[in-house]
Amino acid sequence: MDESVEEECLYATFNQDSSCFCIGTKKGFRIYNSYPVRCLQKRDIDGGISVIEVLNRCNVLALVGAGSNPKFNQNKVILWDDSQSKVINELIVRFYIKNLKLKRTKIFIIGESDIIVFTLGNYEKIDSINTCLNKSGIFGISLDPKITIIAYTSTEIGKIKIKNYDEKKGDNYKMNEINAHQTEISALTMNYEGTLVASSSERGTIIKIFRTKDCALIQELRRGTEPAEIYCLAFDLKSQYIACSSNKGTIHIFNIKKEGQEVQNQKSVFGTVVSFLGIQNEYLNSEWSFAQYRLTYKGKSMVAFNPDNNTSVIVVTEDGNYYQGEFKAKSGGECSTSLSKKYLSMEVEKDDD
Repeated sequence: MDESVEEECLYATFNQDSSCFCIGTKKGFRIYNSYPVRCLQKRDIDGGISVIEVLNRCNVLALVGAGSNPKFNQNKVILWDDSQSKVINELIVRFYIKNLKLKRTKIFIIGESDIIVFTLGNYEKIDSINTCLNKSGIFGISLDPKITIIAYTSTEIGKIKIKNYDEKKGDNYKMNEINAHQTEISALTMNYEGTLVASSSERGTIIKIFRTKDCALIQELRRGTEPAEIYCLAFDLKSQYIACSSNKGTIHIFNIKKEGQEVQNQKSVFGTVVSFLGIQNEYLNSEWSFAQYRLTYKGKSMVAFNPDNNTSVIVVTEDGNYYQGEFKAKSGGECSTSLSKKYLSMEVEKDDD
């Protein structure tokens, strides 16, 4: 039997600069180079993995068990040294883990209504945060290794908390709060430097981008008119674009507004007319996507920008497919597929880097 049929993707995530992506399966985990795509590591450890996180491209991974046959308890983070194929430490929390993120000095463990922060090295617990119900484990974090700013859902619906671990006054870290949406937040991400945070609500029609330093709304982007489940929001490393994947099957790509520059996203012709007449209409004045990548698959997908070329998007789908789409920097429009592969059936290739 084809091994790809037996396998099932339980979790997918990109590393900090999107140069590689990790897959948790019913049997273990796999690590891939994003571009050019190739399988770097495959570990069958006789159990399911629901969350996997790698710090840059080092050998130490953080793992959480899942599925009908979890390898590890779902309230336990396993620090795994892949060069030695062994567990080097365990962190136990009092809740089922939905997500986790690694920084050079910290590990953030996200549950349905809690976030626990430990230091890496001595594994001391340094922070405990309460959130509203967060079944998907949404969480934003600055990807720059020199900066530690996070974004998470407040205990109040529709609000986002920004916490800066690099700025402390007395015993408290610097905090900001954004009144982002009227309903529950469904997706959350930060740009590389942690200067911007993007979010969508459970309706999935609008994406908002805020500055983290003063919580100012700088852009409101329209994904569509019909409600949708947002799977992923992702900035490119230069904060020039943001991409969105959803259960509608289309990856939407938007330009991000720069000070003193005119934004290139599409706008309704009628919106131009009503603006000229001084009429305010949220729908007609919306910014629509600059480029679109249409997939036939409408299941869960993760999207990232090619770290070597930000007019190229990489999409990893839950059914085991890898896509690479290209768009034009000046005109946007429809993306063309430059590569399509079944990643679950790929064999391990040596990383020459």
